[in-house]
Amino acid sequence: MDPATRSPRAELIRETALLQIKLLADGFRDAVLIPVSLIAALIGLLRGGDKPNREFRRVIKLGRRSERWINLFGQQRPLGKPHPADSLDNVLGQVESAIVKQYKKGQTTAKDNASGQQESDKL
Repeated sequence: MDPATRSPRAELIRETALLQIKLLADGFRDAVLIPVSLIAALIGLLRGGDKPNREFRRVIKLGRRSERWINLFGQQRPLGKPHPADSLDNVLGQVESAIVKQYKKGQTTAKDNASGQQESDKL
């Protein structure tokens, strides 16, 4: 459904649902990055050498990329890859389109079934 044709309440519900999904993704990312960053730091400390923070910096880079991908509050610039899954917004948009398409298809089928039932009743 086009945002211009949605009611303000429907748009608020949609935006709230999208934010909740993004918050869940962001929280999951944080929960995963906590132990991963600690392990990366531990590996660097045990390995030593001239670049003990190499693994830790890779975790930071991954965290930044995932932050841009999630784009929690819509302030991040895109990753720059023209791909359907280049951001969580694109993925959620595709899911929303599929749900709306199935819903409309179901409504059409329900109408067809109702009119078919009416025709049967006349016979």
